[in-house]
Amino acid sequence: MARVFKRPGLKFFYGRYKVNGEDKWFSTKTTDRKEAQEIADAKQQAARGDGNIDDYFTGLIALLARLPKDNSDPKRQEFARRLMQGQSSTLPLADAWQAWLDSPLKGNPGKSTTRGYDAIWRRFSEWIAKQKPPAEYLHEITEIQAQDYLADLWKSKVAPRTFNCHAMFLKSLFHVLRIKAGLVENVWDDIDSMEKDTQGRQNFTPEELKTICSKATGPLRYMIGIGLYTGIRLGDVVNLKWVNIGKDNIVLTPSKTRRKGKQIPLPIHPVLRALLNELRKQTGVGEYLFLEHHTEYQKDPSATSKQFQKFLEDCGVLTTEPGGDHRRKVIVRKGFHSLRHSFVSLCAGNNVPQHVIQELVGHGSPTMTALYSHADFTQKQDAINGLPSMVFEEQKPESKEVKP
Repeated sequence: MARVFKRPGLKFFYGRYKVNGEDKWFSTKTTDRKEAQEIADAKQQAARGDGNIDDYFTGLIALLARLPKDNSDPKRQEFARRLMQGQSSTLPLADAWQAWLDSPLKGNPGKSTTRGYDAIWRRFSEWIAKQKPPAEYLHEITEIQAQDYLADLWKSKVAPRTFNCHAMFLKSLFHVLRIKAGLVENVWDDIDSMEKDTQGRQNFTPEELKTICSKATGPLRYMIGIGLYTGIRLGDVVNLKWVNIGKDNIVLTPSKTRRKGKQIPLPIHPVLRALLNELRKQTGVGEYLFLEHHTEYQKDPSATSKQFQKFLEDCGVLTTEPGGDHRRKVIVRKGFHSLRHSFVSLCAGNNVPQHVIQELVGHGSPTMTALYSHADFTQKQDAINGLPSMVFEEQKPESKEVKP
């Protein structure tokens, strides 16, 4: 066994052994004694020619791990790639998506989120297949290729949010599959996020709300009432079941925070109660409040949103503004999500405490939770009942012409 020791005034351990009567001294370039011993033993065995392939590989991996992890030394990634060419743990790119789907490490993303991830992976797979030479296995993808892909993505004029989604998902996929694919490092780790456009949806003005509520017909009429008086998102509205509707409240688990499994009870405003009673008479016995839109949403989540945007335009509501750069000609500022913003605005205007609003809309900020106490149901009910009663024109049943 080689001997390891420290020299005065130096932080690294040194190794020492003899080969053919000649004394060999060297720095292990590590401050960990156990690691230094492994390196020294590996060097001694290699010098004597009595090491096996496992010893050599262990020594190579140890040396590789000590190389700089930043871009100042490109040898680290190149050596890693060359080592992995002969590895037994490999994962073909063609099998990577299914491997990710099958892995429990990915968490439990919803169907629409998974569809988005699928689109990201397909775009990346198609791009990497056109590179020369094309990568066949996951471990063959280099950091330069990762950067080139994102440069190509940015050239396609995507928004910063889309850019970040691609970078974050690909980083996550490589992390989830690192053992199965035998990855030494994640080539996406050093990718920085793009600065987002922080201005999102805007709330409706009081005049716009009056117009929207009075002109809404059909299913949109009831969706608007739910969105305005509960603040829940469009995806949760179209997926509402009658079992979620109680006598005094609506109880649901928001899709955006489904992983937490937290149910939120939302008190029902008198105007909303009247709308729900009316809708119940129209739909009769059924599972979903909006079966047709629920079914359509499973196929195309944007369909109902586009229908609502068309309705807003018909009402004379300005929904977009110039994009301000070459990436987007227009930016959508008002849509169904604006009802959520209007709900928060109406609550704030009615002097509802911040912590009550937070629990009503389901925000889960730990900072906010630490600052405010939890709201009980009575506080929530008082907050909802205090909201102004918007006028929804009565939905008259279609008259059927009686033939003589």
